[in-house]
Amino acid sequence: MSSEEIIDPTAQNEASMRKALLHLALPFALTILAVGAIAWVGLSSYRTTREGVVRLTQELVEAVQSYIVQEVADYIMPAAAGNLIASGMIEHAPVQVQDKVFYSYAGTMLRKIPQLQSFYLGGEDGSMRLVTRSSDPDLLDHEVLIVKNGHQYFHHELYNQQGQQVSQYDEDAGTYNLHTRPWFTSTKGSSDIKWTQPYLFASSKQFVMTSSLRFKGADGNELVFATNISLNELSSYLDHIKIGQTGSAMIVDSQGRIMAGRNLDQKARAANWNPDNMRIDPKDEPVFALGYDHYRVRGFGVHSVTWNGRRYIVMASELPRYSQGWVLLIAVPEKDMASFAHQSSRQSLQFAGIIIVFSTLLGGLFIRQVRRTDRGTRALQRHNQQVEQESAAARQVAVSPGLFDPTIEPLVLTEQLAVVTDSRRASLWRFLHDGAALVCEDSYDHQQDTHTGGFEMGRAELGSFFSAIDEGTSFTVVNAAADERTNRFERLVMREIGTSMLGVFPVHGPRGIEGMVALENPRLLGQQQYFVDIMAAIAGMRFAATRSSEKDPTQQKNPLVAQPRKVLPPLLTDNMLMHAAGMEGLSGANVYSAVAVLIISFTDPEVEGAQETEALISLIDQLATHVQSIALEQQLFAVEVAGHRMICMAGCGAEEDPTALTRLADAALKMRETFMGALAAVDLEPVFTMGMDYGPAFGGLVGQEPQVFNLWGQTVSLAELMSEGASDPGVIQVTERVYAALRDRYLFRSRGTFFTPHLGLGRAYTLAASR
Repeated sequence: MSSEEIIDPTAQNEASMRKALLHLALPFALTILAVGAIAWVGLSSYRTTREGVVRLTQELVEAVQSYIVQEVADYIMPAAAGNLIASGMIEHAPVQVQDKVFYSYAGTMLRKIPQLQSFYLGGEDGSMRLVTRSSDPDLLDHEVLIVKNGHQYFHHELYNQQGQQVSQYDEDAGTYNLHTRPWFTSTKGSSDIKWTQPYLFASSKQFVMTSSLRFKGADGNELVFATNISLNELSSYLDHIKIGQTGSAMIVDSQGRIMAGRNLDQKARAANWNPDNMRIDPKDEPVFALGYDHYRVRGFGVHSVTWNGRRYIVMASELPRYSQGWVLLIAVPEKDMASFAHQSSRQSLQFAGIIIVFSTLLGGLFIRQVRRTDRGTRALQRHNQQVEQESAAARQVAVSPGLFDPTIEPLVLTEQLAVVTDSRRASLWRFLHDGAALVCEDSYDHQQDTHTGGFEMGRAELGSFFSAIDEGTSFTVVNAAADERTNRFERLVMREIGTSMLGVFPVHGPRGIEGMVALENPRLLGQQQYFVDIMAAIAGMRFAATRSSEKDPTQQKNPLVAQPRKVLPPLLTDNMLMHAAGMEGLSGANVYSAVAVLIISFTDPEVEGAQETEALISLIDQLATHVQSIALEQQLFAVEVAGHRMICMAGCGAEEDPTALTRLADAALKMRETFMGALAAVDLEPVFTMGMDYGPAFGGLVGQEPQVFNLWGQTVSLAELMSEGASDPGVIQVTERVYAALRDRYLFRSRGTFFTPHLGLGRAYTLAASR
């Protein structure tokens, strides 16, 4: 080797290194630094803004809370403080003017304060007076409990806004008892203001609470002054108040019952007008439910919760003491209270992102421009390599001897297809003369570097696949198992080696579609389409030559065609159904280089009674007779019976018999058809399996007279293994040695791999029929 051809891999070109540093590394490093600085500034600005947003949101919510608390206090105050004022006025008024003072106060308050609904004045002596709003908003109803003829009535007097009476009537009071009313009984023994539980009027859709106060009148009679206040107005106020953009408020009592809030009518109807059932539902009000849980655990204050990916500010506030332990809950999305700050922070991040993008683009443009030349050079090199590879493959195909001779296997076509398209396996399939089946001319496994062939697929079992080929258009399926056209082909052919992608290229000939080229897991198919088309055209010419040669049977040559032989008479011994004449001359051990062995295994029968046993023996005798006839017809060497097995042998002669395997395969096919017919005649399913192998063995006569011929060796063991491992009853399973010898004369299906001790992995096939 000359010194110019020696390359030092450690040598460095200083000019190239400097160019790479200036053109690639330095711009890249500067771009990374600029982008990092901008990102850090933007992130710091965003965090600072967010912290300010949180503080500002809490302050705004606290301001809104103070405003709402004051509004609620002002709303409830007339009912609570009004009791003190009214009771003081009535307490010091003379008895003669108590009613006038009561009616005057009640009428004025009802006309001026919309949330008040009615006023009561009851005494321990059973007297009761009521001023309430009537159905006509311009009239007030004065009611007095009276007794006429021993029966109670409510005497109604209606007054207009000028204080003039417009009508009066009496209403039956039934068994009304003042001393059973909650607003009256709750004040016994107390001088404080008492509140009743809220109650609903379904007819007027009013949600009402009553405050009452007990005091003594001028005559010493104990009186109770009560005020009804509607919570509907409070709910309407909370429903319309604006808290941010989508925030809302709700009032609950200490037990979690809703006192006021949005959609109060809907909640009342859902609770069947029972206030005890009007509670916070986590399904309808999830944020309020979380806020109420925080209140029960942590007490009053501002809390932050997250629901459905959004952050909310929830505040629980105490209402005035005369509101019976009510709690004000406010829930508002964090971004609503300071949307401008959120928008500003988002814009800052957006601007930072834009700057980062532009900086990255500017920094990468130069690098891209430099790398484009390198990529173009590499693409040109790959293209040149591809052209060279295709040219080499075409030359290899062109110089192959007998390319269009159908008697020579097309190994070069499948090999070059697999190599050029980088496929796991490439196979060539030809239609039989009637188009009812496809036969694999050759299949090349690129990974294992092995050739197989002779497989047969029928149109009846792969109808959709055959129809797709008949259309004459190539197609590629990424997942063959999931496509209706190719799922059966994947199960029969592809699954054994684990391929999934399939490319199908119909082969066109003078008479239409002659077959197909199949590529499994190709990686360069899109770039090599025209090369595959050229190979398919060459295959079409081969198939046309094959079809022409099939028309002239005299031109078919096969070294395994049986030559006429003299029929040998049978000689029965203890365990032999048939053997060739002249076996008596055998002595010692004899080694045979090419013996064909067929083992037929029957399922052990289960019989009950003599009648069934007799019928079974008759059937076995019939099958044995057929075996003898077929063995004599095909000139087998011997047929041995061993329990539920029959062992058929051919080729155990002094000289190697090239027709032994062919005659045994024909015998196996005839025996299978005969057995199936005989079993079907007695309404039995196939209860036998068959296995074949072909190879060396040794045997000889053993025992005293009458001596029995026995055969041993790996060939017998593998034939037995094929019989025991057959997939279905009635199947003839053969080894790879049988398939290799008979593939051009018989049709096979692949059965996959099997393991044999001392031999390792092998392949098994199913003998389907002769061609």
